[in-house]
Amino acid sequence: MLSRSSRPQASSFKLRASIRGLRFAVCGFWLVFCACEWDFWAIATRPTVEDRVRENLSGEPPAHGPVSVNPDSFRFAVFGDPQIGHDYRSSLARFTQETADRHIDFFCALGDLTNDATPDEVDSIKAQLDRVGIPYYATIGNHDLFQTDGWQRFKENYGPSCYPVVIANRIKLIFLDTADGTLGPTQFDWFESELQDSRFTKVVLTHFPVFDGDRPIMWRLASDAERVKVQSLLERYEVFAWCAGHIHGLRHTQVDSVHYLTCGAMAPGTLDYGNPGYLLFTFANDSLSWQFVELN
Repeated sequence: MLSRSSRPQASSFKLRASIRGLRFAVCGFWLVFCACEWDFWAIATRPTVEDRVRENLSGEPPAHGPVSVNPDSFRFAVFGDPQIGHDYRSSLARFTQETADRHIDFFCALGDLTNDATPDEVDSIKAQLDRVGIPYYATIGNHDLFQTDGWQRFKENYGPSCYPVVIANRIKLIFLDTADGTLGPTQFDWFESELQDSRFTKVVLTHFPVFDGDRPIMWRLASDAERVKVQSLLERYEVFAWCAGHIHGLRHTQVDSVHYLTCGAMAPGTLDYGNPGYLLFTFANDSLSWQFVELN
C-alpha cells in the first residue's frame, strides 16, 4: 500500500505523463494536418449544423423533387465517400456500368464527396457524378466542409443537406445533415415530424452512422443521448433502414426491425472493411429489400 506521503508523487507522475501524451497527440495531429489542404479557419468558423438546417428549412436552397420510376418495381443505389482527392480517382466509372447492367433508376451519395473540398476536387466529383447518367441525390459529409466556401459550393451543386423525397408514393427518403457528427435540436424536431408520416416505407440517409456494428468507435454520432434518441425514433416510427457512410466499408446491424447500414464506399485505396461497393435497394411486390454489391 502506498504511504500517505507517496500518493501526491504518484498523482504528479500521472499528470506529467498525461501532459506528455497530450503533447504527442497534438504533434501527431499537426503532422497529419500539415499534409492536407484543409482550411483550418474555415473548419473552425463554418456554419454549424443548426445554421445549415435552418437555412435548408427556410426553402433556400430549394428542395429536390422526386425522380420518375415505375411505381411497382424500381431500384436505387446508395454509397458513401467517393472522397475525390488531388489525383481525382474513384470507383465511379465501374459503378456507371453497374447502373446499366442492374437497371438502377437513381442513386444516393452520402457525403465526403471530396477529400479536401478544394475547388478542383469539387468540380471533379460533380462531373463524375453527372457522368453516371442517371438522377441522383446527395447529402453532405465532414470532408465537404474543409474549405471556406465548402457549404456554399455544396448548396450550389446539390441543393439542401437535409430534405425528404417521396418516390412513386411508395418509399420516403429522409436525408439528414450529420456532417458535424450531430443532428442538433432543430433538425431533430424536423426529423420526427417527417417520420410521423405512416403512408410510406421510410429510409434515412446521412453521413454518420449510429454505430459500427462491431464495437463502439469514435466515427459514429458523437452524442450518446442523440444515438439513443435516434434509435428510439426509428423503432417507434418503423423505419426500414438508417444508411450512413463515413466508415469506408459495409457494416450491418439489425435492431428489432431496423437495419443500421454503413453502406460501402467509392473511395480509392484501401478501405476500412472489404472492397469498394454499394447498397442496392429493390422495391417490388410492395416490399423493399437490400443487398450489397461489391465492385471487383
